[in-house]
Amino acid sequence: MPSSVNFVTVPLELQPIAYACCDALRAAGFSLKHEHNEDHFPETATIYARRGGEEHFYVFDPRIKIDRAALWAGYGRSCSSTTFVVICVPADIEMNGSDMVRIRELGVGLTAIDRTGALSELVAPVDLSLNIALPPLNRHRASIKRELAKVHEHFGRGDWRRGFEHACKIVEKSARRYLARQVRANQVQVPGRHGHPRRVTLREVQRMPLGALADVFCTKLIQHPVDSHLCSGLKRINPDRIDVAHEIRSRRKERRLRGNVGRHMWTIDNLLKKIPV
Repeated sequence: MPSSVNFVTVPLELQPIAYACCDALRAAGFSLKHEHNEDHFPETATIYARRGGEEHFYVFDPRIKIDRAALWAGYGRSCSSTTFVVICVPADIEMNGSDMVRIRELGVGLTAIDRTGALSELVAPVDLSLNIALPPLNRHRASIKRELAKVHEHFGRGDWRRGFEHACKIVEKSARRYLARQVRANQVQVPGRHGHPRRVTLREVQRMPLGALADVFCTKLIQHPVDSHLCSGLKRINPDRIDVAHEIRSRRKERRLRGNVGRHMWTIDNLLKKIPV
């Protein structure tokens, strides 16, 4: 950390861990402002960090202060862009179990930093600006419920991109299995060359990604009611799934994904209910 940087609002005993946090963030590619405040901030952020359109606020205290964490959590939930808040405390303080539970409930992170500069993430922060209510798990049979529970875990940790991608893989696998059963029963024909129908092969189905599956369900010459739902639903989620899978993170696409992901999760949930076992 440059010697020209001096923390004014950080107590002397916390300054070594504040500098250690700055060093770690810079090494991770963040651009930083120390003791930064703007008109819309609830108070001065000890460290304000930005990377890839995301805003990260680091607040330092000698102990966990739930009121301060709640203040920043409320601010984060009022933001429209990706926003994380992390409370930073010395590693040698005593941790109260109920405080840890409350920190998780608020969605803010908790990081302990020791005098050597080692950072230990005790609670991962969630993207406070993204508020999504996922469909309940009890709508599904046991096997799908187990898979969707992993999706809920990702969202619960704030990793909604990975949660969305995992949900896409679940519906892709279910749709492929359903289409394979139809192929085995000789029920799948699509337009071929010169307008002549052709049969889809099992080998083709086994190699189809989500978009190709959608195309088959849309063009089947004989459609079942669930096929039309799979056609429209898979086509709707596929563009965003591609961006997440390939980690395409332009600001325009990020805004689109954030605006769509909640509805996508309900689309996926409904498709999983409709696909025959």
